[in-house]
Amino acid sequence: MNQVRKLKIGLVFTLDYEIHGNGSGEFENWAYFPTAKMLNVFEVYGAKLTIMAEMGHYWAMKRYKEQFVRDIELFESQLKDAVRRGHDVQLHFHPQWIDAKFEDGSWQLDFSRKTIERLCHNYDEAYFYLKKGKDDLQNLLTPVNPDYQCICFRAGFLQMQPSENMMKALTDAGFLSDSSVSKGMKNDDSLRLLDYTSASSKYRPWKASNTEICDRDETSKIYEFPLLSDSKGFLNKITNKLSNLKKEKNINDIISGFMGVYGKGMMPTYRPANTLSKLKSMLSQRWYYADFCQRDHSELTRYMKMVISDCKKNNDYNFVPVVMIGHSKDFFFANNLSLFFKSCQKIEEVEFISYSEAVKKFDGK
Repeated sequence: MNQVRKLKIGLVFTLDYEIHGNGSGEFENWAYFPTAKMLNVFEVYGAKLTIMAEMGHYWAMKRYKEQFVRDIELFESQLKDAVRRGHDVQLHFHPQWIDAKFEDGSWQLDFSRKTIERLCHNYDEAYFYLKKGKDDLQNLLTPVNPDYQCICFRAGFLQMQPSENMMKALTDAGFLSDSSVSKGMKNDDSLRLLDYTSASSKYRPWKASNTEICDRDETSKIYEFPLLSDSKGFLNKITNKLSNLKKEKNINDIISGFMGVYGKGMMPTYRPANTLSKLKSMLSQRWYYADFCQRDHSELTRYMKMVISDCKKNNDYNFVPVVMIGHSKDFFFANNLSLFFKSCQKIEEVEFISYSEAVKKFDGK
């Protein structure tokens, strides 16, 4: 008698645990408090949060520990508490913090492309910081949970190209997975240079090539767990604009407006230089990732239904892990997240799982 196969989507919520990208903002207000609130919401619905702990800021604070005693204690205690409660913590790192200086009450960071990409061009440096991040997190968290392992990574600004040095460093440092690629993402500006348009999938993990993270290579030891994404063409944009005129603003519009007022100067921005560039940008296909802090719950639910439909269409009834991203500094509306959790609970194919659990389960399938 043939056993009926059932599709199971392992939904992974990864939270980039950090202050603003230019070093502004208090850790307690922009990382600690939003994450504490988020953990409580997750536990109401039996979901698991994976905190991608940004270690560059943590190390910088420890260099100025007299000024940041309280923030260091909050950082460490929250990660310990999360693991104690059954959540996950993995490594995130922004290299602009490597030589950060705290002067006149504010952080001075380096946003040059050379700095943002420096790990991609220097194996020794990449290995040093990956190994240090792994060791520091394990030393902090194994006393809480002896089974804890740091095996997953996310690059600052999602910069994983050129890939060869980073892939070798990840492998040698004992990592099993990266989650920096978002299919369709392409940047060529003053901050970063990357092109993920050729990524193997917009949601399904693959063993990433040792020379190009977007490509598959079954001999590789590193799984790429991409950020769930989808594309919108020009007609989609027009349809959405017309639709929004007929209804109240959703969370996407609210957060965009909020960050427009309060987030000025938080990150270097790119604007098309001329009219032709602006027109090309407007007409081009755009890719968006499923950000569970910034996207409306109805749109997040659409993403999940898209994945399920695609899996069934391709007769894929294996375990499929799907990664969503969020940022502690963007978490303003707990009710929106609650509504998404309620929607997920009504979808029988969906289960909540941590990043490291998903990697181990996918690797052992």
